[in-house]
Amino acid sequence: MRAIRALYDGHDIKPIEPIEAKKETEVIVIFPDEIGERVTPEDARRLSRGSGKGERLTEKLLKL
Repeated sequence: MRAIRALYDGHDIKPIEPIEAKKETEVIVIFPDEIGERVTPEDARRLSRGSGKGERLTEKLLKL
């Protein structure tokens, strides 16, 4: 998983850093709990860990 910094203006998400991914890629957008709080890419990865527990995601990916 990769994380980048971006700005949200209430309508659009605008990347601050370059995006190195396929043209059509599913993404997860994480908003900080408090306005003005900054989330580092490392923190974003940590926050998303375990979010799919019990969904057998590894097995589903291996079937593809």
